[in-house]
Amino acid sequence: MGADETGPGVDARGARGLQVGDGNVQINVSALGRPAAQSAYLYQVQAIAPEVLTGRETELAELKDFCTRPDAGDYQWWRARAWAGKSALMSWFVLHPPRETRIVSFFITARLAAQSDRAAFLDVVIEQLATLLGEPVPPYLTAATHASHLWAMLDSAAAACKEQGQRLVLVVDGLDEDSGAAAHSIAALLPARPAAGMRIVVSGRHDPPVPSDVPPKHPLRDPAVVRDVEASPHAQDVRHDAERELVRLLHGTTTEQDLLGLVTAAGGGLSGQDLAELTGRQVWEIAESLHAVAGRTFARRPASAWSTPAARYEVYVLGHEELQRAAVDFLGDARLEEYRKRLHTWADEYRQKEWPAGTPQYLLRGYFRLLQAEGDLTRMIACALDRARHGRMLDVSGADAAALAEITTTQDAILESGVPDLWAMTLLSVHRDNLTRRNTSIPPGLPAVWAMLGHPLRAESLARSIPDRRDQLRALGAVTAALAEGGDRSRAGALADEVVSLANSASHQDPGMYNGLVDLVSTVARAGYGTHARKLAQIVTDLERQEQRTWTSEFVPRAAKLAWAAAEGDDRTHSAGDSGQGEGYFSRSYVYIDEQTRTVVDEAAAAAGAGDIDYAKDLVGGITDPEKQSRALAEAVWAAAGAGHVDRAQVLARSIVVPDQRAWSLAHVARSWAAAGKVARAEALAREIEAVARNTPDPEKVAWKLADIVEALAEAGYVDRAGAIAREIEDLALSIANPTRLVLRNVARALAAVGDVDRADGLARRLTDSVDQALTLTHVAQAAARAGDIERAEDIVWSIDDDWQEWALRHLARALAAVGEVDLAVDLAWSITDPVDQAWALADVARARAGAGDTDRAKAVAREAEAVAWSITSDLEQQAWGLAEVVEAWAAAGGIDRAEEIAWSISLTHYRAQALVNLASQVGAARAGPLIAQAVRLDAWQIAVDALAVALPDVLTAVADDLLSGQPGALG
Repeated sequence: MGADETGPGVDARGARGLQVGDGNVQINVSALGRPAAQSAYLYQVQAIAPEVLTGRETELAELKDFCTRPDAGDYQWWRARAWAGKSALMSWFVLHPPRETRIVSFFITARLAAQSDRAAFLDVVIEQLATLLGEPVPPYLTAATHASHLWAMLDSAAAACKEQGQRLVLVVDGLDEDSGAAAHSIAALLPARPAAGMRIVVSGRHDPPVPSDVPPKHPLRDPAVVRDVEASPHAQDVRHDAERELVRLLHGTTTEQDLLGLVTAAGGGLSGQDLAELTGRQVWEIAESLHAVAGRTFARRPASAWSTPAARYEVYVLGHEELQRAAVDFLGDARLEEYRKRLHTWADEYRQKEWPAGTPQYLLRGYFRLLQAEGDLTRMIACALDRARHGRMLDVSGADAAALAEITTTQDAILESGVPDLWAMTLLSVHRDNLTRRNTSIPPGLPAVWAMLGHPLRAESLARSIPDRRDQLRALGAVTAALAEGGDRSRAGALADEVVSLANSASHQDPGMYNGLVDLVSTVARAGYGTHARKLAQIVTDLERQEQRTWTSEFVPRAAKLAWAAAEGDDRTHSAGDSGQGEGYFSRSYVYIDEQTRTVVDEAAAAAGAGDIDYAKDLVGGITDPEKQSRALAEAVWAAAGAGHVDRAQVLARSIVVPDQRAWSLAHVARSWAAAGKVARAEALAREIEAVARNTPDPEKVAWKLADIVEALAEAGYVDRAGAIAREIEDLALSIANPTRLVLRNVARALAAVGDVDRADGLARRLTDSVDQALTLTHVAQAAARAGDIERAEDIVWSIDDDWQEWALRHLARALAAVGEVDLAVDLAWSITDPVDQAWALADVARARAGAGDTDRAKAVAREAEAVAWSITSDLEQQAWGLAEVVEAWAAAGGIDRAEEIAWSISLTHYRAQALVNLASQVGAARAGPLIAQAVRLDAWQIAVDALAVALPDVLTAVADDLLSGQPGALG
């Protein structure tokens, strides 16, 4: 068989491996992208459980009855005082469950730093649920997606158990030991309405009360679910023995005192090897000392869920929470501080080594929790900004969730510190942005490949990790279709519900989104979910009715018509000349193909479909525009793969020069390999695409951020610094063989910001897309106005496409008001008919009046702008956008209290953050700092770039240097 021949296909979807070959030559290939989870948490439960449980027959019978009786209710809360034996009872029950149940558990352990909060609960329970479902732990979880994955997996596991005639039981012990209960509790994660007959058993002391973030009608607030537990006499005997042993250790050998002091100071979680490093003693000496008291004062626990089962080892904690408290009291602050210094020195040694492989897990998890508990903000910031450490955490855990949680926790601590460290808040926001953008280059077709290979959790997780809402919807739609085709109708149906919900809540601002929704309708309809497809089609129709902007007037009616045709199963919605292409591939960024080019594209696709790849490449080579050429090659890839020439399609895909279209085309090739049963090739290509996507800088985003920095620095008066960065961006962009239109657009914006009107105008005129040119020329017109050339500014605005004229007028009014041309700015503002643009323009005029000292007129205009903004009731985003501008107008006019009241009333987070930044620009430095800090906590750091240029220009220079350090690759 030739190299280009694919041979007969084999349906290997869902297969866990293949054996390829015959005779004496065979190759065994695993199909698993990541191995199915194998939770070792029961080892931890075994370490908690007593060897024998005595005197608890009644309680065990009651637990069994609750978990198995059909009408027993959803919740049971077992409460008792300290040392009553609650954990012994719960751990015994988990290890000896009723035959009709499957138990998932978590034992909150305050004296073990990595086992006492919401993050630990999510990690441990998700791993157990993945094991029960036979799936890998979902990768790429973030702080924003962790909880939703937990709830989805609980529902799936409960349904799976019910189908097998069993009942899922979730056991959570020690609610009173939750270290995060004051703000984000574990209790709030427990579902109020458990699915598929699931039962939930919790235990804890009578105090503290139910955490404040638990909803008012949650079952935990119902006194009827409470069951009081009598203390066990055996537990009291253990208590007395342990307390006597603790006193002895305080007066024991130097080694015994050190072990007690280090475990107490660390909050538990140190292994024998860790303790050997910290004390300078041999591991066998540590083991010998601990063995003598283990089981009374010290308890052994398995290492965290980050360890693989084969590599797991034990760590040490004090045997009871009361012992931890007693040890803290007996040791005293001075001795504990000495032991903490040892821990800090130990951590510093690993930091200097850049956290090599084999770094103790305590330093990657428990150490940060110690810093948090101690309020050591300086070291918390250092950990949360340490890229090498977070890289090692990613290697060990396979996700950025813990790193993102550290950043969020540190930002919250900074805000609570009284005088927020704005420099640290900004750098943390930049680092958070870098971590969350790992997924921006993932092709939307890639998750469906993993679904076809039998890994639905990975597929869904990867799809949800895509931050762009349009791409995320396309990815989820493609996964829905793949699951339905593979026979998993239950999971596919749930995902179809999610797709409709997401589409309904999304804000759609451009033609590409409409086109993407049409593709989504078709994908969902072909998967067999006609009701869902009709709901999506109705969303498209509603968007058409709501849309007021004329730039979609020609496109939207076509979109609505196509959507309804797709919902009714009309395949004509995806004809050869249409941009749908099933997964919505070509509609990610709308690329106009003229009639002459379309002829070439269709001929190239036909040649590729016939297997003549060379001729197809020759045809496409005559297209000079890199984006159109990449679009043409992508269509040829699809045609070749669809005709069975998958090898040739892969070669063709690798020749595409635009990175995202190359990745998307390769993802379609991977899907074709999977459909043909070539599991190993599909998986290998999927892994390659994923790795490249995560490590390829996005040139458009880099250029956009740098242009933001240039504008902010120039506006703040740092013209020389801004000009140097602008020239560097231009040089780098022009050195690239095929800079994209968005790169050119942002370079022009940067040049306009530093007053280089001629060069900015020249670049803008090179842009062939009317929207790109209109947006860029608007910046050029503002630059001309700032330079005092009002006539040229007006000429530029009137040369802009009619569909974007009001947008340009709004921005020109702002620039005119800023240079003192107030009357002209007022006239322009009242000539605008769009309410958002009008509110924004009036707000600009109000600011200008305030700057001129006319506060009475400024307040009057601000009041008018506010009324216009509040009148926008059909679109919350448009309303929020207008109100954010009104906030700055009120503040400039002296109405600070009214401005802040409006800012905090804005429901959408992004615009609330923008409003806080706008307010900060009008108040003194002491009040501005906390407002900017709140904004960068709520949203990306770029939201505050103008304010930062005034407050901390050096931090923006540092960020720009960091962005440019990856050049020229970051822009090309």
